[in-house]
Amino acid sequence: MLPVSDLIEVARNRVSGAELRADAPRRFGGSGEHAPVMIWNICMHCNMTCPHCYAAAVSDPSPSDLSLAEGLDLIDQMAACGVQVVIFSGGEPLLRPDVLELISHAREVGIAPQLSTNGSLIDADMAARIAAAGAQYVGISIDGLEKFNDEYRGLVGGFELARAGLRHAKAAGLRTGLRMTLTSRNVHELDAMIAVAKADGVDRFYISHLVYSGRGYHVSGDDLSRGAARAALERLFERAEALLIAGTGPRIVTGSNDSDGPFLLRWIAKRFGDDAVVPVRELLLERGGNSAGERILNIDSRGRVHPDQFWRAAVLGDVRKQRFADILEHPMRAELRDRLDYLEGRCGVCSERALCRGSHRERALARYRNRWAPDPACVMEDAEIGAVGVQFETHSETLRTGTA
Repeated sequence: MLPVSDLIEVARNRVSGAELRADAPRRFGGSGEHAPVMIWNICMHCNMTCPHCYAAAVSDPSPSDLSLAEGLDLIDQMAACGVQVVIFSGGEPLLRPDVLELISHAREVGIAPQLSTNGSLIDADMAARIAAAGAQYVGISIDGLEKFNDEYRGLVGGFELARAGLRHAKAAGLRTGLRMTLTSRNVHELDAMIAVAKADGVDRFYISHLVYSGRGYHVSGDDLSRGAARAALERLFERAEALLIAGTGPRIVTGSNDSDGPFLLRWIAKRFGDDAVVPVRELLLERGGNSAGERILNIDSRGRVHPDQFWRAAVLGDVRKQRFADILEHPMRAELRDRLDYLEGRCGVCSERALCRGSHRERALARYRNRWAPDPACVMEDAEIGAVGVQFETHSETLRTGTA
């Protein structure tokens, strides 16, 4: 996750000599030794049918989902290992009847619970119950204005239900986020969705790049071209700065493509000058780029542990068969900490690889069947990263560790 607004604020303050506001969130820190943020898909069923769903969610509940007893025990194990944040996701997590009990237990043992949802089931009563259970943040996915969103996500009325969910969550005292997965099919609605986030008092507007995982694999052709992605990002950066100047509206964040960081540096250099780049580069180095398998892990509904929520081909362990503490010792986590030694092609020679660390290995696997191949969605031009003339041949992956 790239906190675009925070980084632009740092650059602006460097130029003006102002101090960073005291309450500015710091979402950096690259050490792989910290306990990871856990993304837990507590169920696999959903009331929507989004074509880009990384979990490939289905319509009916599965008997293979972890039971309440298994879930409570897992939360205890995560707490014992120092986990500080668990993001409860799905499917649609609010379709699981005991989701609030799981959230409440996480809070009781010192874990900060967050909720990732489509928002359609959040009325005023549910929002109050989510807040009472101890959730700190609710992120709601909307992929465009009403006509596009409802057709794309497969639920008539989904747009208005999600917006109502955001407003109810806000009224209940929860921090809120609006997430939009950006593709060639909805990029034209980017400005309109920022306006929606601002109108509804959303705290964070989150643009996610498409990852070719789950059903997303079958719509990888909808991904933005490099030129279109760069144009969209420049527009997003401009909007982030305008909101900072106005002092209103959401903080803007991007995710699922760590090459956004080096691209932001070039935008900052053009906008504010080279001196403003210095502190932002330092923060990006501190952030450490992609951290799948290190500072992020995923648990699917059946209890299998993956490097992140998209990388289902790699299984580090199974909480039904192993203790969570033992799964954390899987050798693939150490290999991923050293990923700069393994990156190939343009990622392997990239002058900015310390900032990005190869971005998403899932897209490399989907395109090349090789987890160390270049990320095909990188937004940087070859000339910008010293990769002119670098070729990459498609070949089968030879695994060093883990399952894929």
